[in-house]
Amino acid sequence: MTVSVGDQPTYNSKHTISVQKVVLINQFQSSQTQEYQLATSDRIEVTNGKLTIDAIGGINTKINYIEIESISPGSHPKVTSTSLESGTTGIFRDTAISLTVSQGVDETTLEGNVQLYRTNTNTPVSGVVNTSGGGDIIVFQPGRLLDTSTNYTLRVTQGVKDEAAITFLPYSTTFTTGTSTKPVTAGVKFLKTTVFSGASHSSLVIGPDNKLYAAALDGKLRRWTIDSSGNLTNLETLALPQLAGRAIIGICFDPNQPNILWLSHNNPVAKSCDNRANDFTGKISKLTLSGSGFNASIQDYIVGLPRSGKDHLSNSIAFGPDGKLYLSQGSNTAMGAVDTKWCDRPERLLSATVLQINPTLTTGLPINVQTENYVIERGPNQGQTTTGNYNPSAPNAPVKIYATGIRNAYDLVWHSNGKLYAPTNGSAAGGNTPASPSGVMPVVPALKNVFTQNDYLFKVEQGGYYGHPNPLRQQYVMNGGNPTNGIDPAEVVPKGSYAGYTVGVKPDVNYKGFAWDFGLNRSPNGVIEYKSNNFSGALQQQLLVVEYSGGDDILALKLGIDGNVVSSKKILIEPNEGFLNPLDLVENTQNGSLYVAELINETGQGQISLLRPA
Repeated sequence: MTVSVGDQPTYNSKHTISVQKVVLINQFQSSQTQEYQLATSDRIEVTNGKLTIDAIGGINTKINYIEIESISPGSHPKVTSTSLESGTTGIFRDTAISLTVSQGVDETTLEGNVQLYRTNTNTPVSGVVNTSGGGDIIVFQPGRLLDTSTNYTLRVTQGVKDEAAITFLPYSTTFTTGTSTKPVTAGVKFLKTTVFSGASHSSLVIGPDNKLYAAALDGKLRRWTIDSSGNLTNLETLALPQLAGRAIIGICFDPNQPNILWLSHNNPVAKSCDNRANDFTGKISKLTLSGSGFNASIQDYIVGLPRSGKDHLSNSIAFGPDGKLYLSQGSNTAMGAVDTKWCDRPERLLSATVLQINPTLTTGLPINVQTENYVIERGPNQGQTTTGNYNPSAPNAPVKIYATGIRNAYDLVWHSNGKLYAPTNGSAAGGNTPASPSGVMPVVPALKNVFTQNDYLFKVEQGGYYGHPNPLRQQYVMNGGNPTNGIDPAEVVPKGSYAGYTVGVKPDVNYKGFAWDFGLNRSPNGVIEYKSNNFSGALQQQLLVVEYSGGDDILALKLGIDGNVVSSKKILIEPNEGFLNPLDLVENTQNGSLYVAELINETGQGQISLLRPA
C-alpha cells in the first residue's frame, strides 16, 4: 500500500496518515521545496475485513492518492535501499536514481515497470532504465533535464521480476529537484550525432590506417572509413570461426606491428546463474591483418583465464610504455567470498587483477594460465575435470600479476604521465567477504550481506592492492576496512540491516586507496586520455570516463601533479539527452572528435555516436 499526501500554498497542514493503526506519515508539513510526501508499506494486515485509514494526530491532512495492490502469497524480492530517500530535496536536475534490490533482477522486465512521474500532474518522464551485471541494482536515468524545484515520484511495479520470474514488491519514493545541474567543464561542448545503429559494440579503437575498429559482443569485428566530417562509411565485417559466439571486450593494436591486432574474448555474457558461463574460458588472441580487405589470421595467445558465472570477464587490454600488454581481469564474486548472486563460484588466483603479459613469445602457444582444477559445469564436457597449475610468480612467467584487488575494471589506460588508471565498478549490496584463517594475524572477520560499495578510479601501481579480497592471495579486508571511530576513506561499516567491520579492522598492508570516488552505482567503464588541443587545451591530458549506469554521461577528470584527481566535471553535450548505456569511447586525435559505443540493450541492439567539438 502506498499513500501520498501534501498540498500547495498556503502550506498550513500537518499531514498524518495511519493504516491499521500503523503510522506511515507523521506531521509532514509541505514547503516550497517539498510539497508532497509518500510512504509505502509492503505488508498491511487486515483481520476483520475492513481496511482502516485515519489522519488522527494530523491537521488538515490532504490525501493525494492511495494505491492498494494485491500481493501473491510467499516470499518476494524487493527494493532494499535507494540513492534518493523519500523526501530528499535540492536534487540535481540531471540526477540518476539508483535502487538496491534483494534479489537479482531480470533486466528484460524493467522497461515500462520502472517509471518516473511529476507528482502533482502524474506526467511521466522518459528515461533509460538498466541494471548491473549481477542484476543487483536498478538505475533510472531521466532522458532530459528535470524541471526546477519540482517534486517527482519514482515507482517500481509488480511487473518487475527477478531471475526466477518472481514479482517484486511495489516500491515508490519521492524527491524534489533544485535549480542546478552537475558542474560542467567550462568552455567545452560537443555536438552529438548517431553514426551507426545495429550491433552491440563493446570497445572502439582507431587503427594506424585511421579507420575506426569496433569489437562486439556477437564475436565479430567491424571497421569503417572515417570521412572528412567524421561520419562512418564503407562498413566491413570480420567474422572468424574461432570467435563465433564469443564476447569480444578488449581490442588494441600492437605499437610495434601495425598489422597486429590483439583481442580479449570470453564465453557469451550470462545474465543469470541458470545459463552461467564456464570458468577458465577467457582468452587473449593475436590477429594478423592481411590483404586489402578486412581479412586476418588468428592465433590464440593466452587461454585458461578465469571467468565469473555472469559478466565479469577478461576485460580490456592496453600496451604499456614498457612494451608489455596489460589486461584487466574481473572478479568471480561480488565481494571476495562466494555468494548466490554470482553463482557460488570462488575467486581464482588470477581474478580481480591487472595482469602483465609478455607479447613477444612465438613458441609454445597458446599459453594455458589455468591456475586451479575445475569441474566443467555446462556444455558437452559437463562433469569433466580440467587441470590447472599455472604459477604467475615463476621466473620468466609469460603472464604475471601486476596489481590485485581490482574488482571489475572494464577499461584501463596508460596516461602520458606514465601512470596506469582503471575506473572500477564496486559491488551492489548483498555480497560476502572472507575471513582470515584461524591463527593468521591480523584477525579479519567474515561479513555477510554487506552494503553497496562505491565505484572508484584507481591509480594502479605494481604490487598494489585495491580492495577486493581474495583468500588465495591472503587478502581478506575489503576496501579501507574500518580502522577508526571516524569516517575513514572507503570504509566498510554497518548500515541498517547490512553488515560491516567493527572499529579496528585495518586495511590490507598493501592497500593503495583510490584516486577518485565516483560514488554509488555509476558504473564507470571506458576511459581515455584526451590529447587534442581543442577548447584552448581545456581538456588536454584529462581522463574522460563514460558512466554506464548512473549518469549515462562523460566525466572529465583533471589530474594533479601527484597523478590523483583534483576535479571531476561533466562534458556538455548537445542535444542534452544523455547516452544509452555507454560502454567505451575513443578520440580521433586528428581533430579531437570522440566516438562512443552505446549498448542500448543486451539483446544485440547498439549504436555508435560521434561527438564533434563545438
